[in-house]
Amino acid sequence: MSMLSKILASFRASPPLVTPAPLPEGKLRIHLFSGTFADHQQAHDYCFKAEGDDPVQLTIDQPNAFIDTGFVEVVFGNISSRLSEFLEPKPIAKVIKQMRGAKTLVIISEDAFDDHPYALINTPVLKYLGPLVVDG
Repeated sequence: MSMLSKILASFRASPPLVTPAPLPEGKLRIHLFSGTFADHQQAHDYCFKAEGDDPVQLTIDQPNAFIDTGFVEVVFGNISSRLSEFLEPKPIAKVIKQMRGAKTLVIISEDAFDDHPYALINTPVLKYLGPLVVDG
């Protein structure tokens, strides 16, 4: 990214924070991201590894969201199989299409935000695919 791009990016308005609507009993909202990492370890490190008390890169790249990484899952490869545990075939196909060949899926449960308002965005290495409501 050029210096001019970085400066212009710093002036863009942050997305508004949202407090999501309550869910029906037995439902859970999850947020999906796709990414291209060389291997599972690289994806895992992005979401979970930090030096000392530093925050993990995932939380640095999501400045408008408090994220408890205990509610984050990294799926590398075999994404359809993992999605089939809570989605029907048609929504799975939609997610796979949105991923555009990416081999990594990051799933963040709504519980990760601890009832704080949040706004999720694309990061330098993850594309935000959006929220889904699934059986909890």
